Amino acid sequence: MTAHPSATADVLVIGGGPGGSAAAALLARGGHRVIVIERDVFPHSDRSGALLTPRSLTALQQLDLPEVERFHRLPQIRLTCEGRSTTTTWPRHPDFPGYAAAISFSALNHRLIQAAAAEGATVLAGHEATDPIVERGFARGANVTAPDGTTFEARAEYTIVADGANSRFGRALGTHRRPSWPYALGHRATYRSPLHDANEVELMVDLSDRSGTPITGYGWMLPTGDGNVTVGVMMMSTSPSFQVVNPGHLLERVIADHGARWHLAAEPIAPGVGRRMPLGMSVEPSAGPTYLLIGDAVGAGNPLSGVGIEASLETGTLAAGVIDDALQSGSAAALQQYTQLLSQHYGSFFKVGRLANRMLGQPSMSRRISRAAASRRPAADVALRLAANELRPGHAGIAELAYRVARTISRVAPDA
Repeated sequence: MTAHPSATADVLVIGGGPGGSAAAALLARGGHRVIVIERDVFPHSDRSGALLTPRSLTALQQLDLPEVERFHRLPQIRLTCEGRSTTTTWPRHPDFPGYAAAISFSALNHRLIQAAAAEGATVLAGHEATDPIVERGFARGANVTAPDGTTFEARAEYTIVADGANSRFGRALGTHRRPSWPYALGHRATYRSPLHDANEVELMVDLSDRSGTPITGYGWMLPTGDGNVTVGVMMMSTSPSFQVVNPGHLLERVIADHGARWHLAAEPIAPGVGRRMPLGMSVEPSAGPTYLLIGDAVGAGNPLSGVGIEASLETGTLAAGVIDDALQSGSAAALQQYTQLLSQHYGSFFKVGRLANRMLGQPSMSRRISRAAASRRPAADVALRLAANELRPGHAGIAELAYRVARTISRVAPDA
């Protein structure tokens, strides 16, 4: 195995998804040499819609992507439960826009990887980082397989691990997921629909198994403005019947119950896809002497909503700042800040979220909350502000007060 002539850099990014591309773009903008190793070739074939929450849009603004303003806007959310619906808007927050947006995963990833390349990062698409190069306990790069099957070494002073939920690269460095903490299973498919340009995303909060027992999670209908609507389900591992419910079959039932209202075509444009998502920073350690984990690789998905794009972008931005400090100072000691930064940004909220996830696993509690959110707008607003982590510092709203009580309880409660 030989070194690729261009595969020596300051930073190696394993994975060119939203978080990895964002980190690469920011580091390259700062004048650092960056290589991105990405297994897929862009644009890839996943035409499923991606929901960009207000937090996600705020994170994207740092990349100065002009296309963001042209993404399909979704100012409204509809919550549906047992035939009843409540329509509301995204929570007002001083730091986030009052709307979400949608775009296909393929288009989003393509734009972000292009942004990284435009800033000067070297993008090796169609390449696979098979395992890390570790010397005297320090990660110094990766062994890489090119599209033609040849292998070479990509070396760098620091490495960002952004290869997704199963993170084979992270496991090779010694990371592990806390098996008792909640995780989610998702399944989605995309259909042609004349309602593709609707201005709201619908959340179905009344999922249940075939015996009628509530499932912790939700279904969704996401119009992307490009002729398509993506329908999906998110099921948390705290659901009573989690081990026996097939998420693909659950998706079929959601389509049967709600597809006609959205005028979905008879067949999806591509087969449905599923994925498993670690949540609540359940993967550790998040950092080593010369590497950092971001996004799904560190289990950064929101434990209340299961949403992961915003955390991928945010953790990618945090990692870029920490590694920039390390390169500017010439000291790897700067990487020790990363775990503390994650705790400051997510620690309390994620612990509350993990505990709430378990509480919602109680069928009676889940049913009461879902019915209230879908029948009364004030209840829907509180639920959305909590689930979307759009709490306002210093504000005395119902959601903020409820969170403060939950955070106080979480300090003495066993971690979930």
